Amino acid sequence: MKIVTHPSIKSYFDADESRQEVEQAFSRGLAYAGHSLMVPEKFSYQVLPHFSDRYALFNQGENYELISNICLHRQAQLLEGQGRARSIVCKLHCWSYDNTGQLKGAPHFKDAPSGQLKKESLSVWNGLLFRGRSPNMDLSALGLEDYLDFTDYFYAGSETTEYQFNWKTFIEIYLENYHVYSMHPGLRQFVKPDDLEWSFGDDFSVQKVGLGDQLTKRTTPRYREFQDALLARFGQTLPRFGAIWCFLYPNIMIEWYPDIIVVSTIYPKGAGACVNHVEFYYPEALYKDMPDYFAAEKAAYMETAVEDEEACLLLEKGRRALYLSGEEEHGPIEPFLEAGVAHFYDWLAKQ
Repeated sequence: MKIVTHPSIKSYFDADESRQEVEQAFSRGLAYAGHSLMVPEKFSYQVLPHFSDRYALFNQGENYELISNICLHRQAQLLEGQGRARSIVCKLHCWSYDNTGQLKGAPHFKDAPSGQLKKESLSVWNGLLFRGRSPNMDLSALGLEDYLDFTDYFYAGSETTEYQFNWKTFIEIYLENYHVYSMHPGLRQFVKPDDLEWSFGDDFSVQKVGLGDQLTKRTTPRYREFQDALLARFGQTLPRFGAIWCFLYPNIMIEWYPDIIVVSTIYPKGAGACVNHVEFYYPEALYKDMPDYFAAEKAAYMETAVEDEEACLLLEKGRRALYLSGEEEHGPIEPFLEAGVAHFYDWLAKQ
């Protein structure tokens, strides 16, 4: 069995050690900004909750930019939500900017100040927008080009959840199928946890999980509703996979389910908490025809998310007990079902 370097128990709870780990991981890894479908037209914008509304994503026609959402005058917030704007006007004192962030007006100032909102051009990869480099990930070679295809999809909104455990704990549960058998009564019937194909790269891992073959059998109410809708949608021509879970280091998840793509990002909030931002993308024409199908799929997804939180809290409680007693314990990693966890630990250790 391969020897894996586990993160220390202390790194899950100690503020200084966690801060150092986060700084190293996030400076080295990919930095997701948003998706081009959030801003589908020129001059459209989306204020980004995963940046605490600090930035707005703008479609400038030929490129995409992050633009500061803080007024240069007295630091008021400029924009909320999403919309379309050729100019930005601060509600507080009416300082105005053009869509590129250039200051255009400052009422009542005899000597008109000049200024430019902080901005940053973004790189584009498969519709996803990144600060700095984009993923070195060949979707065709990985057999993902037909699955992670956003053609004719639209941004359907997002959900944000704060958790009371270390950010690594969330990722560990995401990157293993071992717990699916015990913690997910609905998911474990929808997919076949051991029908699993792994792919790995320097900055990513991919799990392709086969669709379950007993979709008419008893399951949870939410998964019953979703599976009935799935069977009605596909008939006898069911998808090969029930789920594809891609992880891009340090904190980006791209998930495929039948007719749905989900992009989520997990952000640390100190050693003992983290925030998950989840974005949903649906095919526009099918959504108009079958909104109930997508509502059922999302309800099943959120059920699994609640169960994952329970799994994470079990790890948090056990590790906290070890931390408080000054002990360091680590068990073996199952080489197939938990292969993603080992890869994540190796990536962290290379820092």
